[in-house]
Amino acid sequence: MKTSANLKRRSMAWLAIATLGLAAAGGARAEVEELKMMSQYGIGYMQLTLLKEQKLLEKHLAGNGLGKTRVTWARMGAGAAANDALLSGNLHFAAGGTGPALILWDRTRANVDVRGVAALSSMPNLLITRNSAVKTIRDFTDKDRIAMAGAGSSVQTTYLQMATAKEFGIENYRKLAPLMVNLPHPEGLRALLAGGSEITSQFTSPPFQNQALETQGVRVVLNSYDVMGGPNTFLMIWAAKKFRDENPKTYKAVMDALREATASINADKRAAAELYVKEGGGKDSADKILAIMNDPQIRYTLAPERILPYAQFMHQVGTLKTRPASWKDMFFQDIHDLPGS
Repeated sequence: MKTSANLKRRSMAWLAIATLGLAAAGGARAEVEELKMMSQYGIGYMQLTLLKEQKLLEKHLAGNGLGKTRVTWARMGAGAAANDALLSGNLHFAAGGTGPALILWDRTRANVDVRGVAALSSMPNLLITRNSAVKTIRDFTDKDRIAMAGAGSSVQTTYLQMATAKEFGIENYRKLAPLMVNLPHPEGLRALLAGGSEITSQFTSPPFQNQALETQGVRVVLNSYDVMGGPNTFLMIWAAKKFRDENPKTYKAVMDALREATASINADKRAAAELYVKEGGGKDSADKILAIMNDPQIRYTLAPERILPYAQFMHQVGTLKTRPASWKDMFFQDIHDLPGS
């Protein structure tokens, strides 16, 4: 798990490579010849699945006069790795949880100026356990271990900190930090369900939490929507201002593709579920994925939801130096017309 000191040291390393990396990414051309994209695991990235599998980026690049631009994709397991890749020039658009995105926004405000491009999805994240003695977060002991992707900087990390602060006082917001183990969602799920390991719990997202809850003895300890007081942006996409400024047509093509993908998902969730399974989205059938997507708590929207109070908590505990006054402070103006919060 990364401590606050480790995060600060890492941020200095980020900034050291940012100038070289992003200069290389921007290049001397008006627009890049290769658009470097990424995705992660889970149905929260469904728009990116459509972008990749339906060639939506290629379609909109061509529509913006950039038909020769090549699109490449990477798969990563956590937002911190995405941040490293973005600053080194190996990515143009990072995708992941709000925690890593806001950390990089805060660290780069005076130089690279990374901001949110758009939200992707709002969906409840569940802290689940197979330990029969754990009914609430008060019941965890030093013998328990909680798997989560990007432990220390992930969106689930902040959810757990917020819940812990509410339960034990703001001064104790890191009380459960020693229990966190950094594992990508699929690996954390396997460790939880295998038993016999130190992993007794996992803080994860759909469809992994749904798969876990099919196992006897696994149950919910905490729901992130209860922590946030309602629907809250889970995943988002972010980029550097330098790339946006130097590649306006490419950036517009990405925005156009995201809008089309979001509308397509909401118009035909079955088709999206089938595409997700076809891409290799996991062991679940399209029917199971569709059932999860039809949960009224799950939303595919580019509008950030309850991201401001989330960021303000991060500032309160010192994870962010900057306290945003509006959600718009953290996102490029392309989505400022949306009903964010």
